[in-house]
Amino acid sequence: MKLYLITSGIIIFVLLSGYLLLMPMSGAFVRYLVWTLTPAATASRGSVRTADARIHYISFGSGPAVLLLHGGLSSRLAWFSQIPWLVSAGRQVVLPDIRGHGDSDLGANELNYRLLASDAIHVLNKLGIRQADVIGWSDGGNTALLLGRYSPERVNRIVAISANFSPTGLTSEALEETHTQSSGLTYWLKRWWTGAGKQLVELENRIKRMWRIFPVLQPADLQEISAPTLVIIGDHDVISIAHARQMAKLLANGFLEIVPGGHSTPVTHSIQVNEAMAKFLGLPAPN
Repeated sequence: MKLYLITSGIIIFVLLSGYLLLMPMSGAFVRYLVWTLTPAATASRGSVRTADARIHYISFGSGPAVLLLHGGLSSRLAWFSQIPWLVSAGRQVVLPDIRGHGDSDLGANELNYRLLASDAIHVLNKLGIRQADVIGWSDGGNTALLLGRYSPERVNRIVAISANFSPTGLTSEALEETHTQSSGLTYWLKRWWTGAGKQLVELENRIKRMWRIFPVLQPADLQEISAPTLVIIGDHDVISIAHARQMAKLLANGFLEIVPGGHSTPVTHSIQVNEAMAKFLGLPAPN
Protein backbone atom coordinates (compact mmCIF):
# COMPACT_ATOMS: atom_id res chain seq x y z
CA MET A 1 0.00 0.00 0.00
CA LYS A 2 2.80 2.41 0.89
CA LEU A 3 4.58 1.70 -2.42
CA TYR A 4 1.30 2.19 -4.28
CA LEU A 5 0.74 5.59 -2.66
CA ILE A 6 4.31 6.69 -3.42
CA THR A 7 4.01 5.56 -7.04
CA SER A 8 0.62 7.24 -7.43
CA GLY A 9 2.02 10.44 -5.95
CA ILE A 10 4.93 10.43 -8.40
CA ILE A 11 2.58 9.88 -11.36
CA ILE A 12 0.27 12.69 -10.24
CA PHE A 13 3.25 15.00 -9.75
CA VAL A 14 4.61 14.23 -13.23
CA LEU A 15 1.21 14.72 -14.88
CA LEU A 16 0.57 17.96 -13.01
CA SER A 17 4.03 19.27 -13.82
CA GLY A 18 3.55 18.41 -17.49
CA TYR A 19 0.17 20.12 -17.52
CA LEU A 20 1.54 23.30 -15.97
CA LEU A 21 4.49 23.27 -18.36
CA LEU A 22 2.32 22.75 -21.44
CA MET A 23 -0.68 24.80 -20.28
CA PRO A 24 -0.05 27.81 -22.57
CA MET A 25 0.48 25.49 -25.54
CA SER A 26 -2.51 23.26 -24.77
CA GLY A 27 -4.71 26.32 -24.19
CA ALA A 28 -3.77 27.68 -27.62
CA PHE A 29 -4.56 24.33 -29.22
CA VAL A 30 -7.96 24.16 -27.54
CA ARG A 31 -8.72 27.68 -28.79
CA TYR A 32 -7.68 26.57 -32.28
CA LEU A 33 -10.00 23.55 -32.13
CA VAL A 34 -12.89 25.79 -31.04
CA TRP A 35 -12.03 28.23 -33.84
CA THR A 36 -12.23 25.45 -36.45
CA LEU A 37 -15.95 25.15 -35.61
CA THR A 38 -16.63 28.80 -36.49
CA PRO A 39 -17.47 30.34 -39.90
CA ALA A 40 -14.07 32.09 -39.87
CA ALA A 41 -12.44 28.69 -40.31
CA THR A 42 -14.07 28.05 -43.69
CA ALA A 43 -11.20 26.72 -45.77
CA SER A 44 -10.31 26.48 -49.43
CA ARG A 45 -8.27 23.39 -50.28
CA GLY A 46 -6.45 22.49 -53.42
CA SER A 47 -3.28 21.23 -55.02
CA VAL A 48 -0.93 22.21 -57.79
CA ARG A 49 1.22 20.03 -60.03
CA THR A 50 4.94 20.76 -60.30
CA ALA A 51 7.41 18.93 -62.53
CA ASP A 52 7.61 15.91 -60.22
CA ALA A 53 5.07 16.31 -57.41
CA ARG A 54 1.60 17.48 -56.48
CA ILE A 55 1.70 20.08 -53.70
CA HIS A 56 -1.34 20.39 -51.46
CA TYR A 57 -2.40 23.60 -49.73
CA ILE A 58 -5.16 25.02 -47.57
CA SER A 59 -6.22 28.66 -47.35
CA PHE A 60 -8.25 30.55 -44.74
CA GLY A 61 -9.67 34.06 -44.68
CA SER A 62 -9.35 36.96 -47.07
CA GLY A 63 -7.23 40.06 -47.44
CA PRO A 64 -3.51 40.57 -48.02
CA ALA A 65 -1.86 37.16 -48.24
CA VAL A 66 0.47 35.65 -45.70
CA LEU A 67 2.24 32.41 -46.61
CA LEU A 68 2.99 30.11 -43.67
CA LEU A 69 5.77 27.58 -44.34
CA HIS A 70 6.20 24.84 -41.75
CA GLY A 71 9.40 23.03 -40.87
CA GLY A 72 10.82 19.74 -42.05
CA LEU A 73 9.46 16.59 -40.37
CA SER A 74 6.65 18.72 -39.02
CA SER A 75 3.15 19.72 -40.11
CA ARG A 76 1.15 22.76 -41.15
CA LEU A 77 -0.79 22.15 -37.91
CA ALA A 78 2.27 23.54 -36.09
CA TRP A 79 0.80 26.98 -36.89
CA PHE A 80 -2.29 26.42 -34.73
CA SER A 81 -1.37 29.38 -32.50
CA GLN A 82 -1.02 31.74 -35.47
CA ILE A 83 -3.82 30.81 -37.90
CA PRO A 84 -6.89 32.16 -36.03
CA TRP A 85 -5.09 35.39 -35.07
CA LEU A 86 -3.89 36.10 -38.62
CA VAL A 87 -7.33 35.39 -40.09
CA SER A 88 -8.99 37.67 -37.52
CA ALA A 89 -6.44 40.36 -38.43
CA GLY A 90 -7.85 40.38 -41.97
CA ARG A 91 -5.29 38.25 -43.76
CA GLN A 92 -5.59 35.42 -46.26
CA VAL A 93 -3.56 32.65 -44.65
CA VAL A 94 -2.06 30.11 -47.05
CA LEU A 95 -0.53 26.91 -45.71
CA PRO A 96 1.14 24.47 -48.10
CA ASP A 97 2.10 20.96 -47.05
CA ILE A 98 5.77 20.98 -47.96
CA ARG A 99 6.61 18.10 -50.25
CA GLY A 100 6.57 14.70 -48.59
CA HIS A 101 4.41 16.00 -45.74
CA GLY A 102 0.65 15.90 -45.27
CA ASP A 103 -1.10 15.43 -48.60
CA SER A 104 1.83 16.58 -50.76
CA ASP A 105 3.88 14.16 -52.85
CA LEU A 106 7.54 13.67 -52.03
CA GLY A 107 8.50 13.62 -55.68
CA ALA A 108 11.57 12.13 -57.33
CA ASN A 109 14.08 14.92 -56.71
CA GLU A 110 16.51 15.29 -53.85
CA LEU A 111 15.35 18.05 -51.53
CA ASN A 112 16.82 21.53 -51.49
CA TYR A 113 15.47 24.93 -50.55
CA ARG A 114 15.36 26.22 -54.14
CA LEU A 115 12.99 23.34 -54.91
CA LEU A 116 10.82 24.09 -51.86
CA ALA A 117 10.74 27.77 -52.82
CA SER A 118 9.63 26.79 -56.32
CA ASP A 119 6.81 24.71 -54.82
CA ALA A 120 5.68 27.75 -52.83
CA ILE A 121 5.64 29.90 -55.97
CA HIS A 122 3.48 27.29 -57.70
CA VAL A 123 0.97 27.56 -54.85
CA LEU A 124 0.91 31.36 -55.00
CA ASN A 125 0.42 31.20 -58.77
CA LYS A 126 -2.45 28.74 -58.42
CA LEU A 127 -4.19 31.09 -55.98
CA GLY A 128 -3.49 34.17 -58.10
CA ILE A 129 -1.45 35.80 -55.33
CA ARG A 130 1.08 38.27 -56.72
CA GLN A 131 2.83 39.08 -53.46
CA ALA A 132 2.69 37.84 -49.86
CA ASP A 133 4.23 38.26 -46.47
CA VAL A 134 6.14 35.03 -45.87
CA ILE A 135 6.43 33.52 -42.40
CA GLY A 136 8.63 30.44 -42.23
CA TRP A 137 9.78 28.28 -39.38
CA SER A 138 12.95 26.14 -39.54
CA ASP A 139 13.05 24.71 -43.10
CA GLY A 140 10.18 27.06 -43.87
CA GLY A 141 12.32 29.98 -42.69
CA ASN A 142 15.17 28.87 -44.94
CA THR A 143 12.72 28.61 -47.83
CA ALA A 144 11.45 32.12 -47.07
CA LEU A 145 15.02 33.44 -47.37
CA LEU A 146 15.39 31.74 -50.76
CA LEU A 147 12.12 33.32 -51.90
CA GLY A 148 13.43 36.71 -50.82
CA ARG A 149 16.67 36.12 -52.69
CA TYR A 150 15.42 34.65 -55.97
CA SER A 151 11.77 35.79 -56.19
CA PRO A 152 11.86 39.22 -54.54
CA GLU A 153 8.87 40.49 -56.53
CA ARG A 154 6.67 37.87 -54.80
CA VAL A 155 7.70 38.76 -51.25
CA ASN A 156 6.56 41.73 -49.20
CA ARG A 157 8.07 40.99 -45.78
CA ILE A 158 9.73 37.92 -44.29
CA VAL A 159 9.64 36.43 -40.82
CA ALA A 160 12.33 33.74 -40.54
CA ILE A 161 11.95 31.73 -37.34
CA SER A 162 14.81 29.42 -36.31
CA ALA A 163 16.30 29.65 -39.80
CA ASN A 164 19.90 29.31 -40.93
CA PHE A 165 21.72 30.47 -44.05
CA SER A 166 24.38 27.73 -43.81
CA PRO A 167 24.69 24.34 -42.08
CA THR A 168 27.43 25.95 -39.97
CA GLY A 169 24.64 27.67 -38.06
CA LEU A 170 23.52 24.38 -36.53
CA THR A 171 24.76 23.45 -33.09
CA SER A 172 27.02 20.41 -32.85
CA GLU A 173 24.16 18.40 -31.32
CA ALA A 174 21.87 19.32 -34.21
CA LEU A 175 24.50 18.35 -36.78
CA GLU A 176 24.95 15.01 -35.05
CA GLU A 177 21.19 14.45 -35.17
CA THR A 178 21.23 14.73 -38.98
CA HIS A 179 23.02 11.36 -39.06
CA THR A 180 20.41 9.52 -36.99
CA GLN A 181 17.19 7.76 -37.95
CA SER A 182 13.97 7.83 -35.93
CA SER A 183 13.03 4.60 -34.22
CA GLY A 184 10.58 3.27 -31.66
CA LEU A 185 7.91 5.65 -30.42
CA THR A 186 9.61 8.64 -32.09
CA TYR A 187 9.25 6.93 -35.47
CA TRP A 188 5.53 6.37 -35.00
CA LEU A 189 4.95 9.88 -33.72
CA LYS A 190 6.78 11.41 -36.71
CA ARG A 191 4.98 9.09 -39.10
CA TRP A 192 1.69 10.48 -37.78
CA TRP A 193 2.71 14.14 -37.28
CA THR A 194 4.29 14.59 -40.71
CA GLY A 195 1.53 12.68 -42.49
CA ALA A 196 4.27 10.81 -44.35
CA GLY A 197 3.08 7.37 -43.29
CA LYS A 198 5.14 4.58 -44.81
CA GLN A 199 7.27 7.15 -46.66
CA LEU A 200 8.72 8.53 -43.43
CA VAL A 201 12.06 6.71 -43.73
CA GLU A 202 12.68 8.06 -47.22
CA LEU A 203 11.43 11.53 -46.28
CA GLU A 204 13.64 11.65 -43.19
CA ASN A 205 16.68 10.51 -45.18
CA ARG A 206 16.16 13.23 -47.79
CA ILE A 207 15.40 15.93 -45.21
CA LYS A 208 18.52 15.15 -43.20
CA ARG A 209 20.73 15.02 -46.30
CA MET A 210 19.42 18.48 -47.09
CA TRP A 211 20.17 19.70 -43.57
CA ARG A 212 23.77 18.54 -43.85
CA ILE A 213 24.57 20.50 -47.03
CA PHE A 214 21.96 23.27 -47.43
CA PRO A 215 21.17 26.10 -47.42
CA VAL A 216 24.19 27.81 -48.94
CA LEU A 217 23.59 31.54 -48.87
CA GLN A 218 26.67 33.72 -49.05
CA PRO A 219 26.86 37.14 -47.34
CA ALA A 220 26.29 38.73 -50.75
CA ASP A 221 23.09 36.68 -51.15
CA LEU A 222 21.73 37.90 -47.82
CA GLN A 223 22.59 41.48 -48.73
CA GLU A 224 20.54 41.04 -51.93
CA ILE A 225 17.39 40.21 -49.92
CA SER A 226 15.71 43.60 -49.89
CA ALA A 227 12.47 42.63 -48.16
CA PRO A 228 12.31 43.69 -44.50
CA THR A 229 13.13 40.51 -42.59
CA LEU A 230 12.53 39.68 -38.94
CA VAL A 231 14.86 36.95 -37.67
CA ILE A 232 13.41 35.20 -34.62
CA ILE A 233 15.58 32.79 -32.64
CA GLY A 234 15.03 30.88 -29.42
CA ASP A 235 17.50 31.50 -26.62
CA HIS A 236 18.38 27.78 -26.62
CA ASP A 237 17.63 26.96 -30.24
CA VAL A 238 19.43 24.39 -32.41
CA ILE A 239 20.54 27.39 -34.48
CA SER A 240 23.19 29.39 -32.65
CA ILE A 241 22.31 32.92 -31.57
CA ALA A 242 25.60 34.11 -33.07
CA HIS A 243 24.52 32.73 -36.46
CA ALA A 244 21.10 34.39 -36.21
CA ARG A 245 22.71 37.67 -35.20
CA GLN A 246 25.08 37.49 -38.16
CA MET A 247 22.15 36.77 -40.49
CA ALA A 248 20.18 39.78 -39.27
CA LYS A 249 23.26 41.98 -39.65
CA LEU A 250 23.99 40.80 -43.20
CA LEU A 251 20.42 41.19 -44.45
CA ALA A 252 19.73 44.48 -46.19
CA ASN A 253 16.78 45.17 -43.86
CA GLY A 254 17.24 42.63 -41.09
CA PHE A 255 15.95 42.75 -37.52
CA LEU A 256 16.67 40.28 -34.72
CA GLU A 257 14.32 39.12 -31.97
CA ILE A 258 15.53 36.63 -29.35
CA VAL A 259 12.69 34.89 -27.53
CA PRO A 260 12.62 32.26 -24.79
CA GLY A 261 12.56 28.66 -25.97
CA GLY A 262 14.19 26.17 -28.27
CA HIS A 263 13.53 25.26 -31.88
CA SER A 264 9.71 25.11 -31.69
CA THR A 265 8.89 28.59 -30.44
CA PRO A 266 5.82 29.12 -32.69
CA VAL A 267 4.28 26.27 -30.69
CA THR A 268 5.90 26.48 -27.26
CA HIS A 269 6.27 30.27 -26.94
CA SER A 270 3.60 31.50 -29.32
CA ILE A 271 2.73 34.53 -27.19
CA GLN A 272 6.21 36.02 -27.53
CA VAL A 273 6.54 35.00 -31.20
CA ASN A 274 3.13 36.39 -32.14
CA GLU A 275 3.79 39.67 -30.33
CA ALA A 276 7.07 40.11 -32.21
CA MET A 277 5.40 39.32 -35.52
CA ALA A 278 2.46 41.63 -34.83
CA LYS A 279 4.78 44.55 -34.20
CA PHE A 280 6.88 43.79 -37.30
CA LEU A 281 3.91 43.21 -39.64
CA GLY A 282 1.84 46.07 -38.28
CA LEU A 283 -0.97 43.78 -37.17
CA PRO A 284 -3.30 44.02 -34.17
CA ALA A 285 -1.82 42.36 -31.10
CA PRO A 286 -3.05 38.78 -30.67
CA ASN A 287 -5.63 38.17 -27.94
